[in-house]
Amino acid sequence: MYAWMLRHESFHLGMLAVVIGVLAGYGALAVRMGIEAISEWWVHAPTWSAAIHLTPWYIYILAPVCGGLMVGLINKYILPANEAKVIPGVIESLSERGGYLSPRKSIGELASNMISVGSGASMGREAPTVALGAALASHVSSLLELDEKQMRTMVGCGVAAGIASSFNAPIAGVMFALEVILVDYAVTTFTPIVLASVIGTVISRSYFGNMPAFTIPDFRLVSSWEVLIYVVLGVFCGLISAAIIRAMPIARRQFALYVPNPLLRPATAGLILGFCALFIPEIMSIGYGTLDAVLTEQPNVHLWGLSTPLVLFLAVLFLAKAVTSTVCMAGGFGGGMIGPSLFIGVTAGGFFGIIVHALFPAITETYGAYALVASGAMMAAMLQAPISSILMVFELSGNYEIMMPLMAACVIAALTKRAFGAQSVLTEPLEEKGLEPNWGLERSWMRAVPISRIPRRKIPAVAANASLALLKKAYVDSGKGCVQVIDAKGRMLGIVTFVDLQHWLLDATLDQIVVAAEVANRHVISVSEDDSLLDAIRILDRESFEQMPVMSATKEGEMLGILSRNAVFSTYHKLIVKHGE
Repeated sequence: MYAWMLRHESFHLGMLAVVIGVLAGYGALAVRMGIEAISEWWVHAPTWSAAIHLTPWYIYILAPVCGGLMVGLINKYILPANEAKVIPGVIESLSERGGYLSPRKSIGELASNMISVGSGASMGREAPTVALGAALASHVSSLLELDEKQMRTMVGCGVAAGIASSFNAPIAGVMFALEVILVDYAVTTFTPIVLASVIGTVISRSYFGNMPAFTIPDFRLVSSWEVLIYVVLGVFCGLISAAIIRAMPIARRQFALYVPNPLLRPATAGLILGFCALFIPEIMSIGYGTLDAVLTEQPNVHLWGLSTPLVLFLAVLFLAKAVTSTVCMAGGFGGGMIGPSLFIGVTAGGFFGIIVHALFPAITETYGAYALVASGAMMAAMLQAPISSILMVFELSGNYEIMMPLMAACVIAALTKRAFGAQSVLTEPLEEKGLEPNWGLERSWMRAVPISRIPRRKIPAVAANASLALLKKAYVDSGKGCVQVIDAKGRMLGIVTFVDLQHWLLDATLDQIVVAAEVANRHVISVSEDDSLLDAIRILDRESFEQMPVMSATKEGEMLGILSRNAVFSTYHKLIVKHGE
């Protein structure tokens, strides 16, 4: 039966997608329950939002500092120091390692993420859920020895199921996997990802019911003129996201400078967070309770124990969340920035909505509507994923009337952020390391093409002790522009091109004195027949020569032919055309 499935790839991947959807769906439940268990231990409630005014002041400092120390130990002794974490780590694995994620890293990240968010770090649970779904898919793919293309699809299935389980939004899960992670909309990729997203949503609903991740208010468009105000809201969200993403590398450098021991950085970030939370406790952990209150226009507007004007309360909240989330991320806490993006969007949108409703009460809705639209706009700008963000908010609201302002705000927010750079909150850590995550799909195509499939030319061989005269004759007779010099066992010692030969052409007296071994260039960069097109392109990108030897993978020193620059890039162009159709 399994052999039949292997022969029918679409059916095979479809069945695996169901399995991965189940694993990722239950993985999402495990992440959520793990975070709630740790929160319960600290504040005697499943979420920090539920215990804001019941928690002793010292817990706000003790919890993130102790959690930070534990996360620091995990970062130093379990997680690879040179690899990105959470969703950036998934993108890096697809770009650099064909989708492979090590079990050790996956377990370490899971523990780090749950401890971080459960101990109050100002991060979100959605990115850990996505990372776990991707890791489970990667491990299943490795166990079944799937090829790189199939593994990429399965990782996309894990990502889609993770997002769908987190937000109860299967369509958004599919689009997030395609738009943000895979950047691949092929039908063969789309089908299994849809299956996994549906299965993940079914599992989530079986435990939590058909309820959105947070409370969604009713929405109505008061006037057609209001769309223009939502466009301005998009610009506002784009500017905030640009400032946050610009601040991320600066914050990391400051931690590296002032806290040189990586083990202590999360605890230091926790200490900063704790002192901020003494005055603004709403910033602790995920903060969906506060987010619900703002969306339904029922927030408890108190700062420092004093009643505060709503507009000031929301301004302080979104600024404090932006700062503390950046600090927690830079300090090395686990978790992700999707949850903080939503929190910042809702509070910033509410702040914006209060102002515009006061200025234009006849043509604008109250601030809850602006908070809802801004949640999508901020996520679109931060993740550079407008389609996923539009679909997620639309699925959560179930209100078609929101589509026009939501689309305008999300697209404008993403474009505004892009005016300050193409990085997203997910790709910025990778680009700072010198990686180009946007080329991940092309890299996977190139890794799938072995050197043995690229046309190569046979070139003549001369013995190492052959005279210069014989070497010249072999070079001229071949017309290949290259001759290999071999030892007594047929192993290549080096190659001779016109550049190597030209120094010996003028003096004919050397023809019977000099031997081929003296002329040959022994410092030759070569590729193995088992290497990939990507390996060849990387060599040719940094070198100026036009051809290089292809060596046998089974017989040491045996040269199979010469690979030209033209053949390599011709194969690349054909590959791009093939996948672009």
